[in-house]
Amino acid sequence: MNRNEIIQGDALEVLRTLPDGIVQTTVTSPPYWGLRDYGVPGQLGLEATPEEHVAKMVEIFREVRRVTRDDGTLWLNYGDSYTSGGRDSYGGNDPHCKQATHSAIKDAKRAPQPSNLKPKDLCGIPWRVAFALQADGWYLRSDIIWHKPNPMPESCKDRPTKSHEYLFLMSKQPRYYWDAEAVREPHNSYLPMSHFSRRGNHPKKLDSSSRSTFPMDGPREYNPAGRNIRDVWTIPTAPYSEAHFATFPIKLVTPCVLAGSPPKCCGVCGTPWVRVVERGNLVGRDRGGNYKGRESDVDLAGGNRMESKNDYHPGMSYETKTLGWRSGCEHDDDSGRSIVMDPFAGSGTVPFVAENHNRDYLGIELNPEYIAMAKRRLRQGVLAL
Repeated sequence: MNRNEIIQGDALEVLRTLPDGIVQTTVTSPPYWGLRDYGVPGQLGLEATPEEHVAKMVEIFREVRRVTRDDGTLWLNYGDSYTSGGRDSYGGNDPHCKQATHSAIKDAKRAPQPSNLKPKDLCGIPWRVAFALQADGWYLRSDIIWHKPNPMPESCKDRPTKSHEYLFLMSKQPRYYWDAEAVREPHNSYLPMSHFSRRGNHPKKLDSSSRSTFPMDGPREYNPAGRNIRDVWTIPTAPYSEAHFATFPIKLVTPCVLAGSPPKCCGVCGTPWVRVVERGNLVGRDRGGNYKGRESDVDLAGGNRMESKNDYHPGMSYETKTLGWRSGCEHDDDSGRSIVMDPFAGSGTVPFVAENHNRDYLGIELNPEYIAMAKRRLRQGVLAL
């Protein structure tokens, strides 16, 4: 196996040729069921029933789990779909339809209506897949909502316009590499629940200073490094100049790569180097309105260390500061680079982000046209991410 390559072929067949335990994290977005035809024989998403699709996904991601390190993770982006409601094609007769980008798609036929779903049913495929992978051995750690502020317009008149997709964080073991410091986000002001009246959800009158305070008196202090990343990510969809209409944005992939893989690892055994974090005083105020301090100490991020109940103070957090990195194994070698994989590489977003953040990548893609796109993209070099 060569690093930093995109292999042409069926994802399952290629995965079966890879060694065990080589990948640190996988970030991927497989073809969604019943949504579009990419015009390539053997593609996913055209199975006759949701059950067939889910079974295929389990088979593929069982191999992903095998090639993943024991401290590795999977980030699975998946959007839902509706039953066809009687439509039997993807692109219809409109040559400018987005689903008809490729000539082979214009005449493609949808699978028949599944017997256990009604016309216009929301299929719930993302959660069907997530639960099936959980039952097969993956640890389901988080469901992240990718909120799209610029969703694709829809012609529906009897339901809300879909403006989100799911991103599932899964792990191979209960303890895994996780770099919380790399993905801390800025603190935002918010309105506490006590600022809303009990009769209806009308906010009380607030002056500008009260937007950043707790219900009790006194200012709220923040960890200057930022807050722990939340599970709703507002990220616009990003246009792509070439003929691939299902790319996911760089800003969606970047936090997955940063949190799920280290910037350096052991060149002998691949063990991630660990961020050394100084944990300082508690900042903010707890629910009783009391400020509490704590002696500074040193904590090691990356080992998924759980806080004890005695360390938990609702509404407060510890100040953190990165002091450096330490070896996670006995070799004390930092010459390695972790591998980030995408078994549905498409236009190469994941390889592009990995390379720009000093990680190695491994991609798999069935469509040779998309591989050519990805290689052109990678030749663009470093982009300000």
